[in-house]
Amino acid sequence: MKTLIFFALLASAGAVFSAVSTEVRVTGLEHRVTKVEKRVTRIERGGAAAPARVFSKKKGQPEDPIAVYLLRKTQVIGKEKMGLILYLEFENTAHIRYYAFNGNLVFTDENGAGIWNTAYAYSEPLMPGSRAKASVVLPSTQTREYLKFIRAKKIRVKLEKQEVYGPP
Repeated sequence: MKTLIFFALLASAGAVFSAVSTEVRVTGLEHRVTKVEKRVTRIERGGAAAPARVFSKKKGQPEDPIAVYLLRKTQVIGKEKMGLILYLEFENTAHIRYYAFNGNLVFTDENGAGIWNTAYAYSEPLMPGSRAKASVVLPSTQTREYLKFIRAKKIRVKLEKQEVYGPP
């Protein structure tokens, strides 16, 4: 009989201890959930995120930190579509890493006459002194520009109105 009472007490004590440990875990979880809820409400009330920083011209920095080069042009002729693929290379001439940049690509011929202007944005990190390759498509639906590109012997390209984005 003593052993039966002993095992009954032992079983009830085990249930009490397991309830205590479960209660401690639930209480700890509730505290963490409460903290997360507070952070979420602060974020929701906070408004819009801060915009990316646009670099102003600093002393010692080049006026246009991104140089662009035309590597080659390739004419594409398909069943239903025609156009040109212009392969470009962008170079970071500054000593600062940029996360992104944008501006207007201006293409001119050997006489300096304008061929084509287009807005361009690049959103990959560009380390100081490094180069990145990209391509731009000029469809044949822009007939005048397309024909000017076909006729031009030497094409120059420049990225104007540059905006560069980098670390604060």
